Amino acid sequence: MRPRIALTGAVLVVLAALAGCNKPASPPGDVAVADVVLGRALAPDGTIAEDARTNHFWTTDTFYASVTLEGTAADVTLAARWTGPDGAAAESSKSVSPRGTTQVAFEAPPPQDGRWPEGDYRVEILINGASQATRDLNAR
Repeated sequence: MRPRIALTGAVLVVLAALAGCNKPASPPGDVAVADVVLGRALAPDGTIAEDARTNHFWTTDTFYASVTLEGTAADVTLAARWTGPDGAAAESSKSVSPRGTTQVAFEAPPPQDGRWPEGDYRVEILINGASQATRDLNAR
């Protein structure tokens, strides 16, 4: 009976270790995503102007996301993963070294035919591969 208990315990330890491998890494330093704003146009400073902010887009619009980072870290990869109504995803990334409040802008232009398929979309913001924020949007 004792060998079965020992084996069960060993299996549980291995499963717990494997489960821990799937956890996303936390961002380095104290950097964090403070805000994500969507809109139709970027201001020169990488923010989205008040009158351009929206999460409802025309199918011909370029989607813009302005990400506000707070904190300090050296050479992190900030990425925007755009997912469409068909489940397909496109990702763009930038290497940044934030020091305090930092704005980083991303854009997703319409596909080659100039139009997004109508439907619901999502942008996910990641730091070094770890999901930090999501925003929903749609194109009509």
